[in-house]
Amino acid sequence: MLSIFVEASCNRYVRDECRFCHVYAPLMPILESREYWHMTPDTARLMVEKIRSVEPLKDLAKKEINLTGGEASQNPHIVEIYKIFRALSDNVRLHTNLDINSEKSKRWERLVEITRLRGRIDITLYPTVWESRQQPLLGEIINLQNGLIVNLIYESLEDLLKQINILVGFFNEQARQKFTPVLELLGEFHTRLKKTIEKNPQCREDDFLDGMGDLENYVSCPGGFVFAVNAIPSFHVNPEGIRDMMSLPFPKDVYKVECTAIRGVIEIMTILQTGEMTPCCDVGNLGCKPKFGNY
Repeated sequence: MLSIFVEASCNRYVRDECRFCHVYAPLMPILESREYWHMTPDTARLMVEKIRSVEPLKDLAKKEINLTGGEASQNPHIVEIYKIFRALSDNVRLHTNLDINSEKSKRWERLVEITRLRGRIDITLYPTVWESRQQPLLGEIINLQNGLIVNLIYESLEDLLKQINILVGFFNEQARQKFTPVLELLGEFHTRLKKTIEKNPQCREDDFLDGMGDLENYVSCPGGFVFAVNAIPSFHVNPEGIRDMMSLPFPKDVYKVECTAIRGVIEIMTILQTGEMTPCCDVGNLGCKPKFGNY
């Protein structure tokens, strides 16, 4: 996968769940300079040319391109940028916080246009704005596209359980016949997680994973809709952008990063607006040293 930063700004950098945002510090120089705040279509075209000329990057692009940031929908050129990257891959998606207050918002109009162009919109769930902003628009999104990935960033197992309950409540209000497999997946996730919490609410990460067992994180629905949920532990990030090695839900466990680049294998390449590339999705927050030129 190529994860391409198309926007440095974000409307959630200073809000509640995002106080530990791992990209804020790395993107701060761009935010301060404003020079690369929004990726431009010209920059996107130049990136496409360079990606085509480097075989490993071209192979990663064919698998998937993820347009992210910052908040990608805040880029006024995002629809044109999406079209440009579609020249590299049929699988181009955009990740958004969906913290949008109205269907009349320019940000929302951009997302709708991308779905009409066969792009996919994925989200991170934020409980504090779920009912007022995310829930109504997510109901529209699942009717505009044939798939969805939801990221759940959790600070404790209880927090994760609450977010699973939010999704269960949401899909219970949708067309149950269409989304029965989603509800079954979330129901099993809920059951296993609740048992783990009841047995040992302060468990280690290995205990949590054992409790989840062989549960898959994705499911296909009648009609071809594919749903996936990613449970991502939250980490404290200091003002310099350095992330703790212990996650908030599992403070007894040192988080081990298995970097595939040192084995000569690159599975994910993150590309900033400046063209700087890092061979992982962990841009900035661990001070990742392997970096490659720029475009």
